[in-house]
Amino acid sequence: MEGKFIMLQKEDLKEVVAEMVQEVLGKEQFKEQSIANDNVYYNRDEACAHLHITPTTLWRMEKAGKIKVHKVGRRNLYSQKDIDELIEEG
Repeated sequence: MEGKFIMLQKEDLKEVVAEMVQEVLGKEQFKEQSIANDNVYYNRDEACAHLHITPTTLWRMEKAGKIKVHKVGRRNLYSQKDIDELIEEG
């Protein structure tokens, strides 16, 4: 390992470490948000509002298998994750 030294000033080292810490913390916060979003469910009206579609269109999407419906008693619930994926697809 001869000749493989990097010389940094104290201030430069502080900047590098600060950037790395911010990057790691930013990724951890994003992971926490995505885990929290996995447990969010919308009813039919809320799902239609987020997707900007009518209940009939939502029903057709269910039958076509484009969105998964979660039955809780007599209620139909839709996960935020599935809705976000549909929005990203266009």
